Amino acid sequence: MAEKRHPQGVLAACDTPWTEEFRLDEPVFRRHIEQQLASGAGNIYVMGTAGEGYAVTDTQFRQVVDVFADATDGADATRMVAVISLSMGHMIERIGYAHDKGVRMFQVPLPSWGTLTNPEALTFFKTVCGSFPDSKFLHYNLRRSGRIFAADDYRPVLDEVPNLVATKVNNTDMGFMRDLILKTPELQHFVLENCYANASFYGECSLLCSFGGLAPDLARRLFEAGRDGDTATAFATQGRMMQMHEGFFRDVEGPHMDGAFDKLFTSLAQPEFPLRILPPYRYLTDEQAAAAREYFETHCSDVS
Repeated sequence: MAEKRHPQGVLAACDTPWTEEFRLDEPVFRRHIEQQLASGAGNIYVMGTAGEGYAVTDTQFRQVVDVFADATDGADATRMVAVISLSMGHMIERIGYAHDKGVRMFQVPLPSWGTLTNPEALTFFKTVCGSFPDSKFLHYNLRRSGRIFAADDYRPVLDEVPNLVATKVNNTDMGFMRDLILKTPELQHFVLENCYANASFYGECSLLCSFGGLAPDLARRLFEAGRDGDTATAFATQGRMMQMHEGFFRDVEGPHMDGAFDKLFTSLAQPEFPLRILPPYRYLTDEQAAAAREYFETHCSDVS
């Protein structure tokens, strides 16, 4: 097995709290960052899908980065900024801003207006990652980019882009995950709770944790079980998390952006945290949040 380009660990998202005027609520944001750091996640990031990186203006982006960089300065965790845009040049500009603030790890999806071919994807990674050779990059491997990168797609990229070090992927196809883990052993793959136990069966991977701030002990148990090869504990803990997820959203119908669900988890752990996400996307109602809180308080005493 090749040496991993990034250490194994837990990755947690920092959500963005908006006031009624959709301005960043800085005090609430700082307390949320402190909570995520206290959860024990060794990697934290801001402005992925959960943090609404797809929707922020440049002004909002800079403000979020300013606060995030300041609040995490000196923290014992790898801090990461996600950059989502249709324009590669725009992404480089935003990365440059966060880089000037001291951030050295970035999360990037492929531009999505047109699905990139493999040669175009190689150009993208070589240009974006190559513009910041002192930094590390995680590929946000999601279908919204028009395609999912498979193991064989990564091989030519890895040969030419040494600072592409990790992926973030949520895929319950275990044939896909097995290939990814075995054929790209240099990369650290962060996978969600619903498939982490399965993926860990094939080799070293890491946990992308949406429950970390709400149930840090449960998240730690899942990560360590997968890391240590304790299959029974890993699958039992993963099953408990999936059961909780179903309970939280039993009264929610219809599609929502990921941030709507992540902010519910955050509000359960930090009641002052607002549910709203940037328009035009809808978020959960106070009634839905109250039902989730009732479920959490009634059925989750073992993890709270």
